[in-house]
Amino acid sequence: MVPQDLDKQIKEIIARVIELDAGEITPDADFINDLGVDSLKAIEITGAIEKAFRVVVPEEKIRDIRTLNQAVSLTKQLLEAKG
Repeated sequence: MVPQDLDKQIKEIIARVIELDAGEITPDADFINDLGVDSLKAIEITGAIEKAFRVVVPEEKIRDIRTLNQAVSLTKQLLEAKG
């Protein structure tokens, strides 16, 4: 089941991990180029999303998560596949 406020929840997770105000994270802001996320923080974001929603992000998909929109979209797919 996909929560109605999935985008808000993921935005808050990302903000907590990278220590930014959630208001500074726009849907299309690139984590690396716009928000200064390094590879370790990217992995930390992925781990926090996996833990919060009890999903497993396939390793080959981790590099595809560069924006909030991409994180929400992938999480939604994983939740729908999980049933």
